[in-house]
Amino acid sequence: MGPKKVKKTKQQIEEEKALAEQQRKLEEELERKRQEEEAEKRRIEEEKRRVEEEKRRQEELVRLNAQAPQVSERDASMIEKRAAAKRGRKRDLDEKYILCDPLPDPEDEKDLTTFITLWKEAKDKSLPDAVDNCQTAENVVKAIQLILAESLAQYDYAKIEWCNHYIE
Repeated sequence: MGPKKVKKTKQQIEEEKALAEQQRKLEEELERKRQEEEAEKRRIEEEKRRVEEEKRRQEELVRLNAQAPQVSERDASMIEKRAAAKRGRKRDLDEKYILCDPLPDPEDEKDLTTFITLWKEAKDKSLPDAVDNCQTAENVVKAIQLILAESLAQYDYAKIEWCNHYIE
């Protein structure tokens, strides 16, 4: 048989419990300090990130303010070029009338609203008539979409809004 176990006295048991309790408190204190250090590190890192972000924002604002005159010059130049291009696009309406094109002039709002009103009021008598009317409406929408694309390219916001009003 193995060696006999020695019975511990109450005092030894209490000493061991006190020692274990002391060890546990020491470990808890170390863990608390470690967590506090980690929290402090995270707070410092977060503060550094916030300072860096603020610095980056300030640099970006300085850059944008420095570029503002160039941007406004570019916008003015684009508006001027758009007006020059619009003046250069003057075309004769005779071409449309020579072709006997039944489509309304998509740039003439009066012509376009007249076409839409007449189209709403007309009743299709047969399926081929309905298909023809749909094709005509599709052609009008395509013409307006071409105007919309040109307006987008030239940053003509009023014309873009006008086109969207008729397409929708």
